Amino acid sequence: MNYSSEIAPDANLLFNQQLYLNNHSVEQLYFFDKKTSPQVCCSFAKTDNEYFVSGIRAPFGGIECSDPVLLRTFVSYMKDTLKKSGAVSVTIRQSPACYQPGTTDSIHEVLIAHGFLLKYSDWNQHLFVDSASFQLRLDDQKKRRLNKIKSLSPRIEIKDTVDSDTWFDLYRRSREHKDFPVTISREEYKKLALKLPGVYQYAGIYLEEKLVANAVFVRVNKDVLYYFLGASDPEHAAVSPSVLLLEAMYEYAQRQHYKMIDLGISSVNGELNEGLHLFKKHIGAMDSRKNTYELIF
Repeated sequence: MNYSSEIAPDANLLFNQQLYLNNHSVEQLYFFDKKTSPQVCCSFAKTDNEYFVSGIRAPFGGIECSDPVLLRTFVSYMKDTLKKSGAVSVTIRQSPACYQPGTTDSIHEVLIAHGFLLKYSDWNQHLFVDSASFQLRLDDQKKRRLNKIKSLSPRIEIKDTVDSDTWFDLYRRSREHKDFPVTISREEYKKLALKLPGVYQYAGIYLEEKLVANAVFVRVNKDVLYYFLGASDPEHAAVSPSVLLLEAMYEYAQRQHYKMIDLGISSVNGELNEGLHLFKKHIGAMDSRKNTYELIF
């Protein structure tokens, strides 16, 4: 098999695609087999001090592989080319196992065999989308809260852009209430959909014209929606507006024929957030491990 580090055809996952990387890094490296539809590929962005990251400013990047037989020679070529490019270190934020259940173990074994260290392993959670009602996935408490907020005549908005600062302010207030870091600026929040049209959509829940929950839906590919920057008003915690927001996302995914909703990690650097993990479990989410690897030359 012949490999290349020239400009690659688009990868399957958004965070490995040139369109995404061009918005977050001046210099990239693309590795792929020389097929029109690559069977194995990986994209890197160069950061300061000759560091290369697969998954820069993204929840993940990593190796995409449909044929594990190719992995050993592919990773060897990738490693040699990065070293010749002057790389000091390489980080691979691999996609959660639910994206590639048939090759995740093989990717792990080959990376370890080539000197990569498992830096940490996070808990990721996801929902499969089928014809069943969202409510069938909920535990009894979440069903009661969902019915309660629906009795209050909420309004759901799904939109391509937002102009009001209210959307970011809710996100910031929600993060600060939970002692979580605010990971995006006000201007960046507003410009998400402008930088990558067709990739991001904003979704919000209103009660009596007050925004009480919001999130950003990210199109990872034709099969997967990613739940991003989720937030809810602490004053409305008793009715869990985020559950209604997730139902809206699930029903949107059904209409658009998506197969999975990625709810993101419930841990930080391998340390489990038990409250967040349990919340997702109560809406029917399943666990999947998401590994981060590092190689220092």
